[in-house]
Amino acid sequence: MVGQPNGDSEEHAETTLEITSDIPKPLKSPGDDPQAQLIATLRSQISDLFSQVTQLNNKLVQSYDRISQLELERTQHLAALNTGLLVEKDNVTAELTRLMERATEEAARRGQAESARENIEKDLDDLSASLFDQANTMVAEARFQRAKSERKVEEAEEALRGAEDAVSSMQLQMQQLREEKERSDNELVQTRTTMGKGKWVERAPELPTTQIRLLSLHLPYQEFLLFVAHLRTLRPSTQQPPAMSTLLPLPFLARILSEDSDPTVRLDFAPSLN
Repeated sequence: MVGQPNGDSEEHAETTLEITSDIPKPLKSPGDDPQAQLIATLRSQISDLFSQVTQLNNKLVQSYDRISQLELERTQHLAALNTGLLVEKDNVTAELTRLMERATEEAARRGQAESARENIEKDLDDLSASLFDQANTMVAEARFQRAKSERKVEEAEEALRGAEDAVSSMQLQMQQLREEKERSDNELVQTRTTMGKGKWVERAPELPTTQIRLLSLHLPYQEFLLFVAHLRTLRPSTQQPPAMSTLLPLPFLARILSEDSDPTVRLDFAPSLN
């Protein structure tokens, strides 16, 4: 299709040359012969027409080339659409719309997640503060109970020392009583010996001494004797003093704590405060 206009233009050009060559040349100048003037005018018009035909032929050839190029581009465009290299504008618009909606949903979900995270962090802070308060309260209570226990232990140790002092005093008194009894027995023996030999020695009258009577039948005294016996059994086995926790369950110390120490420390039992 493209080569055919080129052949027609060449044939037309040859025909035009032949026509112009067959026209007889004027024998006279154009100003002398009207026929020569007409022929010259026709020749100029034919030349103009030939030029126009040549231009139109070139334009036709260019249009055919452009049509071929457009057909090639159309084929390539359709192939790109079929293979996925190019997409339709509607498809692109729909995909962009879907992506925008998805981005909006993701932003909303992110906002909800941020709000939930802030709420969780606030709850954790409140829980941590509450746990710290409870821990501080428990530590304070533990310290108070420890101080109270230490005070009870100190009071029990003081009571034990008082009991030991009382035991020592009683032992000293018993030793003095034994010595007094032995001295009295010796004097009685000497008196009997002297009276048996027939001798009598006048002595100054002795002042009457107050006889000390120790009650040994009531239960606290029996518990005290058991406590002293327990201490005596512990002394040969170890040189270190026994732990207070092992002595507190004994009946004597338990009685001291319940009857002497606790009523003194417990102010809520005081009659004047209730």
